Amino acid sequence: MTKESATAPSVRRSWLELGPRARVAFAALYVGVMLCVVVSAQFRPDRVFGFQMFNESSTMNIHLFRRVRSTKRLVPIVNGEFLDATHGAPRLFRWTERVHDPTLGKLDQPTHAKYGLEGQLFRLGLALDDFVAWMPNGFDTVGLVAVVETLKNGRNPSVVRLQSVRR
Repeated sequence: MTKESATAPSVRRSWLELGPRARVAFAALYVGVMLCVVVSAQFRPDRVFGFQMFNESSTMNIHLFRRVRSTKRLVPIVNGEFLDATHGAPRLFRWTERVHDPTLGKLDQPTHAKYGLEGQLFRLGLALDDFVAWMPNGFDTVGLVAVVETLKNGRNPSVVRLQSVRR
């Protein structure tokens, strides 16, 4: 060993090289954040990062309708497709153009609510808003309405009605 290397201070090679106290602080911070995420999962609609031992056995049947300017009634969307016109130029819109989720993409047929009924209804509400926001302005459709027949864990069936934000 030379005289120079014995007296030279040690230099960190990377900012990721932490000292012992910093490692303990980082580990405590990491465990604290993960604990907060897991505990708060029960308060979120989709329960992301939460623990659920058994899968919920819920089903949902989504029926889509569109709210149009020209009439006061709701117009059903058949097979997830509808023609809409702006200034005489019709355009075909498809639900699956924008919504790629296999559960939310199945319309007019009962399907298993994979991530729980509340989570799927939350995602469906977001999908309705996104679809309407994606549509160009000037079309006759001003909003979408989903009428969802739900069955949660074998209990009595119910109907939930979700509406998109109006344009």
